[in-house]
Amino acid sequence: MAKTADRLNERLVASLQGEKIVQLITMDKDTNLPNLSAVSWLLADPSGKTVNIAMGPKAASVENIRHNPHVVLGFFADGSYYALSGTASVSDTFERTMKLCVVTVEAEAVEDAIFYGGQVTVEPAYIKTYNPELAKKLDEEVYELLRQ
Repeated sequence: MAKTADRLNERLVASLQGEKIVQLITMDKDTNLPNLSAVSWLLADPSGKTVNIAMGPKAASVENIRHNPHVVLGFFADGSYYALSGTASVSDTFERTMKLCVVTVEAEAVEDAIFYGGQVTVEPAYIKTYNPELAKKLDEEVYELLRQ
């Protein structure tokens, strides 16, 4: 049986400091079926108890969380794959270059979810395919917001 903790350990916190593909699973507000989205603007708190995620306020995941706050974050880190289960809340909308809100996930359980005998040797990587100056500006605004 996998070992479960109530917070992210130091290595996992370090791995969740943005620019990482993380799967966010919510429950669809209309169908009550699982809904998966990928996010990358995120920061884990040093305490390991919360993860802040920046999203557009009209995102389906945001609407789902407003109806059912139970979520799971899935992510590669430390040679494995982890599932963080928790309760999420959504902030007010912030006006920046684009409208944003902060989804705060309170960790309730963190579990190493890799299959028996599995080890991740390479984590997924991505590039931003839009205007580099705009990407830099958005990143600066988002991470300033997430640190508040």
